[in-house]
Amino acid sequence: MSLGKLDIWSTPKLAPLYPRFPIQYRNVQILTSIYETSPEAIAEHIAPPLTSLNNYVMIHNYFMPDVEGMGVVEETNVMVGVSVKNLKGDEFIGGFSTNLLISSEVGLAQGREVHGQPKKLGSTKLEISSESIVGKVFRGESLVAQIHSSFKSEESSIEQLSKYFPFAQNINHKVIRNIDGSQGINQITARTLSAVQVKGIWSGNCTVELYPNTEAPFHLLPVVRSVRSFYWEADFALVPGVIIRDFIKEESNE
Repeated sequence: MSLGKLDIWSTPKLAPLYPRFPIQYRNVQILTSIYETSPEAIAEHIAPPLTSLNNYVMIHNYFMPDVEGMGVVEETNVMVGVSVKNLKGDEFIGGFSTNLLISSEVGLAQGREVHGQPKKLGSTKLEISSESIVGKVFRGESLVAQIHSSFKSEESSIEQLSKYFPFAQNINHKVIRNIDGSQGINQITARTLSAVQVKGIWSGNCTVELYPNTEAPFHLLPVVRSVRSFYWEADFALVPGVIIRDFIKEESNE
């Protein structure tokens, strides 16, 4: 049966909350910081069929001044490196989002409803001085994380950043409940940004500090050793991704 006019992009029907793909992001400022945590902490955040690549954590602090359909957006994405295979045996390697805080209700809904990202409302502040850059992450009024890094200390490259793990492919566990409480969607998804234009990237020493917060528990991936920060500026587009595993379909086919 064709859905016909019921096949809409987003609700409400006459005023969709978020735009269709592609969604353009322009003049984005990003502070990506890497630190080491314990393998036991990572194991608490992932489960089979996901497997951990190493003990690194990436915190991406974004200031996005020009996002189509959203305007000015602040975001922080906490990632660990993972590998996962589909039923055909094809391997997907990328960054699995353990926590995401975003300032936009549009971005929050789009991220959760489409990609399955674990987004909650929060704010990210990037403070740049003549010598340093400070990234502060808040859930409400509470400080969740604070990163200090030297500013544009050494020219670098995306390849140098990606050596910790290939973060460009974002992997998520998408879970949406039916109205009766049963599982409506239970998938592992992946998406990669398109039309990426890196305008510059620099690296420097950093310190990563995390603060206990029950609603944004970044601290459950504790800092063992701060490694490196990368400040970069870029344009990119958000495009459709893929379903790696669909557990409800798999169970129905057993």
